[in-house]
Amino acid sequence: MGSFPSTLTNIPSYWPKVSFSLFVLGQILSIPCYLFVGYHILFEKSARKALHNHVIIILLFYNFLGITFDLSLTLNYDRVGYVSLFSPTLCRFWQLVDDGIWYGGVFLMMWASFERHILVFHSNFVRTPYQLFLIHYIPLIFFALYAPLLYFYLIFLYPCDEHFDSTLVLCDEMCFYATIPNWFLVYDSFVDYTIPILLIVVFSISLLLRFIRQKQRLQQAVTWRQCRKMTIQLTLVSATYLIFDLPYVIIFLVQSCGYPDFGSNIIMPYIASLTYVPAIVLPYATLLALPGLKQKFRNLFFWKRHQRQIVPLTTHA
Repeated sequence: MGSFPSTLTNIPSYWPKVSFSLFVLGQILSIPCYLFVGYHILFEKSARKALHNHVIIILLFYNFLGITFDLSLTLNYDRVGYVSLFSPTLCRFWQLVDDGIWYGGVFLMMWASFERHILVFHSNFVRTPYQLFLIHYIPLIFFALYAPLLYFYLIFLYPCDEHFDSTLVLCDEMCFYATIPNWFLVYDSFVDYTIPILLIVVFSISLLLRFIRQKQRLQQAVTWRQCRKMTIQLTLVSATYLIFDLPYVIIFLVQSCGYPDFGSNIIMPYIASLTYVPAIVLPYATLLALPGLKQKFRNLFFWKRHQRQIVPLTTHA
């Protein structure tokens, strides 16, 4: 995930403070929305049982960890210049959330953008318990656990000489980078990040185009409102990946093609930190797609006065 290095000299002096303030504001505004949306999905039976919300529940949990734990540690490091409460255990869990949990969220978003095609246009594929298990639950479990388990092994179990430094973000690089075969680093860069981001963009754009093309047919179906909300939700979230993650992927691909200096002056101070933005936007996109929640959320902040009802008095002679 991104970081906020404040020691670079090729950026305006005001940028670290502006970036820090914007992310603090985004974090403060997103956490109550996470709690509100998560509570209603988990405790509202119809929302909890809806297939398209299963991946959203895990996405909310993963990104909530990123916003509260990873982003908080990163912002605090940027503020004071060192890792507070420094300990090897804290460093390992920070690295796990920053990489394993974050990559897990990317994989889940990739699966959500593909599964929406099934749920919107081919819902008959998930009607029986066997189809549900094979097409819905197995991919959901795989994409939710693949990256966290992989990085748990690399961070906690992989044999290497650990070194943690309180003056570096994430307490320095993970030690497996020094000894693991080069083919895995290539695999990790492409399979665990670049390809999923590109597929999110492809699946999301194609879903939106299919939805627009078949709008008339879907309007005649009973599930039109639900399909529209699912499509809007995915479009909003995937748009943030397109805006804030795709530039990082493009720079990486160009650098991999033999131009190692391409974008090097902007990737760390500007592009890398923007990969936190999808996690900030996610609860609001989820809020827009859940029935009745927008008004409830609005009522938390705006007290609505009840008008006094005037009832004519009946007089008895």
